[in-house]
Amino acid sequence: MQLKQISAGVLALILWIVTAAVGLWEIVVVRQMLLRVYGRFGSDYWVGVSLGNWVVLLLAFVWLAFVVGTGEYHRGHVGQRSSWKVFGWTIAVEVAILVLAFFI
Repeated sequence: MQLKQISAGVLALILWIVTAAVGLWEIVVVRQMLLRVYGRFGSDYWVGVSLGNWVVLLLAFVWLAFVVGTGEYHRGHVGQRSSWKVFGWTIAVEVAILVLAFFI
């Protein structure tokens, strides 16, 4: 029984680190998507740069809150169904952002 809990904890830690790393990379991806859309419809270069910088700042705060919040949640609910559901939703949203970036 204890080996099962340890393996679930290690798997949860690895998944949490992977989702955090992918989330950090997606800050770059979302900024690039925003700049592509702005480049298509906007004309002022410096407004686009400023907008990209503000988006990075906002997404950095969201990423930090997400990483800390999910880390604490998974630590408290390791091996439970609710923890795996949160991982499922996290991975689904991250994949959706990457697919959207492919098309934009």
